[in-house]
Amino acid sequence: MSLLFIIQNLKKHLWKRNNLYLVVFTAVLLTGCGEKPENKKFVARVNDSFLTQDDLDEISDTSFKNNFYRSEIIRNWIDEELLYQEALNDGIIEDEDFNRIINNSRKKLAAAMLLKKVTDQYEFTYNDSDLEEFYQTNKDEFKNKVDAFLMNIAEFSSEDKAIEFRALVLENEWQNAVDSKKYEDLLNKKENVLLDENEIYPLAVRSVLQELYSNELSIIINTDSSYVILQVIEKYPEGTIPPFNLIKTKIERRFVSFEKRKFINEYIKKLYAENDIEVKNQDNK
Repeated sequence: MSLLFIIQNLKKHLWKRNNLYLVVFTAVLLTGCGEKPENKKFVARVNDSFLTQDDLDEISDTSFKNNFYRSEIIRNWIDEELLYQEALNDGIIEDEDFNRIINNSRKKLAAAMLLKKVTDQYEFTYNDSDLEEFYQTNKDEFKNKVDAFLMNIAEFSSEDKAIEFRALVLENEWQNAVDSKKYEDLLNKKENVLLDENEIYPLAVRSVLQELYSNELSIIINTDSSYVILQVIEKYPEGTIPPFNLIKTKIERRFVSFEKRKFINEYIKKLYAENDIEVKNQDNK
């Protein structure tokens, strides 16, 4: 399992799974068991319900090719399908509470899809100056909630090659070693990546990072399937605010989200004006 791959994708994967779990589960309940694919190719099956590769791509991040997470997603699908089929056998879908929840879920899902549609159609332009102004105005929002590390990462499949690369870095500095390309069996590398400590896995790697000084090179860390070398460029403790250039992507996400939220608020105000709405006073039941 590639350490750098996990670091770069774990947070995004967990966020996506947590936020979309209810939607996916509701969709499963609404659509029922999948029919057997015509080409008979599927990645998993529970009785007469099939999970195709297209289905798997739809409910997961298609960039997530790591076998560990692929297996996890498939296992979750099997768990849900087993429970769904048992619920069918138990008559749950005829239950009044079930249908009430489904109706409420349909409303929420429809509303969410409408908001996604209108926000996707909303176009606005911005530049780095807008992002810089947003950063300066909302600096407190970008304070580190935990320690963060600006670092270089190199990951090898061979311990010998990792040793050679580390020696090359000690002789010529990190960037010179990377530019020389005098290394083999390199799985992944990343320069000047800023990560919160809770994004760093496994814990052994985090422990090593916490002991390093600025610009210090780590020992070779043996993970389950690779050999990792780290170099801490700078530490940003909890409560500090990283420079604009290091968190520009995060700032941009917040800025776009903020602008879209303003647009949504205006859109809902418009709906209020266009529709007949009445809220009765409780004293006048």
